Amino acid sequence: MADYEVRIGDELVTADTRWRFEWVDAAHGVARLANAERSLIVLVEGSGSDWTVTLRGRRIPVSVRTWRERVLAAADTAARAQAGPVDVKATLPGLIVAIAVGPGDEVEAGAPLLTIEAMKMQNEVRAPRAGRVIEVAVTSGQTVATGAPLLRLE
Repeated sequence: MADYEVRIGDELVTADTRWRFEWVDAAHGVARLANAERSLIVLVEGSGSDWTVTLRGRRIPVSVRTWRERVLAAADTAARAQAGPVDVKATLPGLIVAIAVGPGDEVEAGAPLLTIEAMKMQNEVRAPRAGRVIEVAVTSGQTVATGAPLLRLE
């Protein structure tokens, strides 16, 4: 049996093994949920991993994904998070003492971008991911606050 993840809306649910699902008329999406005490007729619509179950007039979005579908969805989400420009912001207030990159420079993930001095300690700001510097928003000698934009990667 395949390992499935079932979500109702955004909530992960676990199967209640006391209930059975059986088709009454699969061609028309009519099914029955039954246990030892009750039997409920439901309308099931959809395909793939996205379904809608109508129970007592209430339409409930249901997502059923196999292990493979969950892995692919996670990879898609991670890829989208890496797409587009990334604003690098100051994580602490301080003085910009060195800038190691300029617009157009290609950087690898973890490469040093600039240095902020705070309380006589120098803190190196590193690239959160690989990319090309499209803008440097600060200059050497400038004081910045926490959250101030430092540069943008694409």
